[in-house]
Amino acid sequence: MDSINYVGKLKEYADRERVTVSYEDVASDGPDHIRRFTIRAVVNGEGFPEGVGNNKKEAKKNAARNAWMALTGQSADSTKTENVAESSSSGLRSVSYISWLYDFGQKKKLAVRAVEALSVGGAFPAPRCSFVVGDKEYPAAVGKTKKEAKEEAAKLVYEEVIGGESMDTGLGKESFSSPERNEPLDEASSEFCDQMKSLSIKDADGGFTQTNFVQTINLFCQQKKLQPSYVEVRRAGPSHNPTFFYKLLLNKQEFPVAEGRSVKEAKQKAAQLALSTIKEQSETSLSDSGRATASTPTSTKDSGQVHSSSGSDWIEFKGSSQPFKSRGRTPDSRPKIKLAAKFEGARSRSKEDVINFNGMDKGESETKEAQTPLMNGRFTSEYDCIEGLGRGKFGFVYKAKRKLEGTDCAVKIVRYKKEALREVKVLSDLNHCNIVRYYICWIEDSAPQWDGSTDSSSSAQSSSDSPVKYLYIHMELCDTKTLRAWIDEKNKQDPKKSCKRREEGLGVALQIVNGVEHIHSKTLIHRDLKPANILFDRNGMVKIGDFGLVTAEIEDDAENQKERSGFKGTPSYMAPEQKRQTVYNNKVDIFAMGLIYFELLWNFPTFHERNENWKDIRHQHFPEKFRRHFYEESQMIKSMLCVHPKDRPKASKLKVELEKWKQNFAQLQSMDRDSRTL
Repeated sequence: MDSINYVGKLKEYADRERVTVSYEDVASDGPDHIRRFTIRAVVNGEGFPEGVGNNKKEAKKNAARNAWMALTGQSADSTKTENVAESSSSGLRSVSYISWLYDFGQKKKLAVRAVEALSVGGAFPAPRCSFVVGDKEYPAAVGKTKKEAKEEAAKLVYEEVIGGESMDTGLGKESFSSPERNEPLDEASSEFCDQMKSLSIKDADGGFTQTNFVQTINLFCQQKKLQPSYVEVRRAGPSHNPTFFYKLLLNKQEFPVAEGRSVKEAKQKAAQLALSTIKEQSETSLSDSGRATASTPTSTKDSGQVHSSSGSDWIEFKGSSQPFKSRGRTPDSRPKIKLAAKFEGARSRSKEDVINFNGMDKGESETKEAQTPLMNGRFTSEYDCIEGLGRGKFGFVYKAKRKLEGTDCAVKIVRYKKEALREVKVLSDLNHCNIVRYYICWIEDSAPQWDGSTDSSSSAQSSSDSPVKYLYIHMELCDTKTLRAWIDEKNKQDPKKSCKRREEGLGVALQIVNGVEHIHSKTLIHRDLKPANILFDRNGMVKIGDFGLVTAEIEDDAENQKERSGFKGTPSYMAPEQKRQTVYNNKVDIFAMGLIYFELLWNFPTFHERNENWKDIRHQHFPEKFRRHFYEESQMIKSMLCVHPKDRPKASKLKVELEKWKQNFAQLQSMDRDSRTL
């Protein structure tokens, strides 16, 4: 029994943070002699995972524990956030469906009545139960016990309600964006599901902690007023060692099926796959239509996913040491992709339109290659050791080795269209050590299909009468770890090591400003600078990527001025003038750099803390400790975050200031070391 007084701890937290704490009675289930109570803690209007207990005091304590763990970002070793009874799947189901039903009835002001009886017709009568909600009677269910029958009956109501039209339960069509409509989640949702890495559980094998994806989903649903449902798809294997297959259901959207050696493991993996899909939708930056999407201050070290990053057809890597996981497969079972000549809509012969902005491979005969049959197309004929790195909503990224030089590279494959070609043209003019390097691109009539998956790019070809072409882009191979992952790793370290982080952060900031200066020298604006769009090469050098939203800066061009007033980028890193949709210039990149530099230095141990302070930081209101420990940097960052663009420094001037500070900082460190040796 946990001896920690979490109710008291939560109250101390509320007093310290000046927030309110209350407890809601969610449900009371079971006969009088074994009644189980469900209570939820609400902190400052935000609900947290429910706590369950054999009495109200125990339930309240578990609810306080769940809330306190989530707010402070600590691990829950015994996973009481799973309502004590992950070891008892029937107990968990009883709490989830029955309590949901009564909560639904209370919200809709409908009477909920259970009709219990004994089934007839079998060798032994079994408990039977059905629910009447309002004037409607729902199907009956049978169980081994009255409690199980009641739970199954509540589950039938739940499935019928969420399968029907929106009923203001938080599960309506407007509550969740389906993949067909491709509506992104809002910024808060994206940041939430990307930052909840602090919720962890104990691994049954070795005792190390890993992300508790089920709890992350639960907290996400608390915010979005959704009700998660884990559906058992099937079971396989012998009875003494079965394999369970589960999927997560939210609203009408079904997420990929995951497998596990236990129900708990299968649910965890199903939740992980669902989070990956949600992030993939919400991480997309605002498209040309001006739809706002979420920023992603996230670590995907735990999930290892790849997400689309902008309104055009580009793929953004999320930092992870794990291999890419394709949709619909479990992380453990997915093999590395060995690309075969499996092309959709392939014709016997096809001419390839070759585009080479850098004039690379001049000795090659493009005409001869263009007449090569597609089954032996340029990609498969010139590259081998092809391996899938990641996929996004609009395309794929492969790691491959170019046969001629024997060098590793990355090859992006996206739908060919005018907007997609823009990034290639921009990259062809940018040759800088801190910008992802472009080599060559070409067009083919088809693209390789990912094993066991469907994609919007491949399915579009079959559903359209016009032939679909694909743009292949040979680019520099970078590490899949992004600056977002770097920051999140630093946030997990001891804050006492801030001196080393300060030095490393300065080096990273200087490389970013070097790349931005080069971009601005070409009269271009990136417009979507953020940690997730900044990568590292295999030597650790910073590489700015994702130029899908880049635009030129032409003052006397009316069309260009219209383009420079669009609501495009990632909202949490947008400059004020970007959000206002007024005509802006390259100073929007300086504003984003100021926010990035702050994150490079300051430790945000939890998403809650970052979320609480982010608005103040955008308005130049820094924590007192930050101003005291990082005085020089705070002055520079403050100038970068000026409301008026004209007050922000140019990238060239900022580069000089950072280089000067780097020299001074090195001298200070040297003096400090000398003083210690005396």
